[in-house]
This record gives sequence, C-alpha cells and structure tokens, in this order.
Amino acid sequence: MTKNKQQKNALLTILCVLALAAFGAAMVWLHYQQLCSPGGGDDPYTSDLGQHLAFAQRGMVYSTVSLLIGPAYNLAGRMGIAVLLAVFHLAAVAVFACGLRAALSDVPRPVRLLVSLVVNLATAVWMPRGGYWYQGTIGGTIYHNTTYIMLAPFALLAMLAFYRVWPTMRGKLDLRAYAVYTVLLTVATSFKASLIFAFAPALLVLLIVDFVRTRAKNLKNEIIMGCSVFPGVALCVIQASVLFAEDDSGVKLIFTVPFDHHRMLWGPFNEAGVLGLARSFVFVAAVGLLLGRAAWQSFRYRFSLFTFAVSLAEALLLVESGERLYHANLWWGPFICFWVFWLESVSVFLQQLRAKAAPCWRLVLCAAALAWHVISGVCFLVMLMRGVSYNVPILTYNLW
Repeated sequence: MTKNKQQKNALLTILCVLALAAFGAAMVWLHYQQLCSPGGGDDPYTSDLGQHLAFAQRGMVYSTVSLLIGPAYNLAGRMGIAVLLAVFHLAAVAVFACGLRAALSDVPRPVRLLVSLVVNLATAVWMPRGGYWYQGTIGGTIYHNTTYIMLAPFALLAMLAFYRVWPTMRGKLDLRAYAVYTVLLTVATSFKASLIFAFAPALLVLLIVDFVRTRAKNLKNEIIMGCSVFPGVALCVIQASVLFAEDDSGVKLIFTVPFDHHRMLWGPFNEAGVLGLARSFVFVAAVGLLLGRAAWQSFRYRFSLFTFAVSLAEALLLVESGERLYHANLWWGPFICFWVFWLESVSVFLQQLRAKAAPCWRLVLCAAALAWHVISGVCFLVMLMRGVSYNVPILTYNLW
C-alpha cells in the first residue's frame, strides 16, 4: 500500500468517525429532549419514549425493550436511555453498511459507513402541496419510537442472515448459518413483532413455490427452514397476551371493526396516506422502473419487495381492535420491511452506477430521486431537533 493511499484511508476513517460521532451526539440530544417532553402529541419533542419508559417502570414487560430501558434509566436516568438509543441508531447504520457490501465490495469500510449514514437520513420527499412531512409516509429511519429503533438493526441482521442461508436450500443446508439466522430472527421479534408478522407469510409462499418447483424433492430442507419462524411466533403469542389483555382487543379485518371516520380513514380515502405513500416511493419507484431488469435478477431485491408488499397488505386490511384501534401499530411492519427493501434498491442503484451498466439519464434520475429523499430527511431531522413535533401537520404548501 502506497503512502498516499494510506493517508487517504486514514482521512476517510477520521471523516467517518467524526460523522458517526456527530450523528450519535445528535441522537443523544434529540432523545434526551424527547424523554423530557410531557408528551401529548403536539408538544415539542413528543415521542413514544416516555410512554415506553412508563410501561417498563410499571412492570409491563412485552418486549426486550422493557428489559433494557429500565436498567438504563436506573443507571443514568434519561441520559442513559438516550445514549442507549443512540447506540442502536449507530448499530443500524453499521448493519446497513454490511448490507451494502454486495454492491460496494471493493470499497473501504469507512466509505460504506458514510454511504450508509447518508442514505439512512432519507425520508419521504418534500413536495409542494404534498401534505404532511411525516403522517401517512413510510420510511426506514424513525426517531420517535423506542421499540422500532431497537428492532431495526436486529431485523436487518436477520434478513441478511436469511440471504446467506437460502442459497444452501438446494443442497446441504448450512445448519450453522441457519442457527444464526433463526436466533437473529427470534431476537428481532423479541423487540417488536413487525418483521416476522410479514416475513413468516412471505417465507411460507417462498417455501410453497420451492416445493412445487422441486416436486417435493427438497421437503426436508423446506420443513427445517419453515421451523425457523416458530420461536418468533411463540414470542408473538406471549406479547399478544400482554398487549391484548382486554376482552374486545385483538387483530381483526378492518372492515369488521366500526371506527370513527373523523379519526381514521381507510386506504384510498385517506388523502394524507395517499400523498404520504406517493412521497415515500419516489426513489424505489425510480429504481424499479428505470433499473428494473437488473433489480429483478437479484433474489434479495425480489424477496424484500414481496415481503414489503405482504406487510403493506396486512397494514391495509388488518387493524387492532379495542383501546388500541387508533394506534396504527400494524403500520410498523411496512416501515421495517420498507427499510429492508430500501437497502436492496440502494444496492441495485450503486451497482449499476459503478458498472455504468444503465443509460446515463436513468442513473441521473435515480440519483436525483435519492438526493431528494436525503435532503428532505435532513430538513425533517433539523425540524425535529428544533422542537417541531413529527405529529403536527406541517402544511408544506405554505412554504411554496
């Protein structure tokens, strides 16, 4: 290695460390402010953090989060929880960087981390007369929910581990990789059931397709792979016994549950939801339409898209009943699955960009869409840090 290359790598490492330190410090500060907020929806720095801390202090244990934030609070108060959440944010960036290795295999690790940090700042794009900044949108990076923040790195680790196991299905199943994947999926579910709620049905479809293609010649491996979700499903049953303790609570078809149309509108009738989804999918739609042939060749891309589609269908057709009716918790599934799909869309774009395998105008349009997401995300994060609640409708046409 030449001296110039060593100096370049050293500078990249320093830049990476400084960028991650700045992001971590910002997360500590933001989460501390959120924990100090009285809550209430429209208060500055409102979030779910205080509520989850109250659950843990009351002994309501339905997630691994409850087992972590209580000791963190006892050790260092609100600052302890803020630091803990910042660590999980940084872990998510690191895991995402590992997921980019397929597209940036020969790129130094500090560069992958920097790319991961930048693309994870993205949120739904800002549009003139586009409705709300947050409400109705779907994104992978969330700043206000404790369980989602802690779920994210383990959920992506579980998916990456699954991608390592699946290619061995046709021959001798890699049992070591299978065990790692099963443990990670179970740990992810212990934080929040959002991933497995969509992943299990998607895996079932995948196994049925494999069963038909192989004419039942791969039945043993299919059964073993199917059993990987059982520990996570068992955790879901335990979590449900705590969350749905009331007689009228549970998960039902949305069309069978009466609800106040002034508080919630379904799917196509929800203007904020329709506009939010349109603003969320600009980059992934650009990759799918402009780079679709290259994208569709990747199993990871196809399966992540299918899993996201399953999660979106569940969020549109199912709802929690009882006192949790208006909490919209089933929408966390599309959030985490979209983040997995976001990784694969970014990977496809970077592969095509580096190989220059697509027409230049297509790459430029995809790059512009990604930059639009990232700039919008930076603006959204700055607004959060200034004390503008994510829960407050921000009429963007007033800024046009």
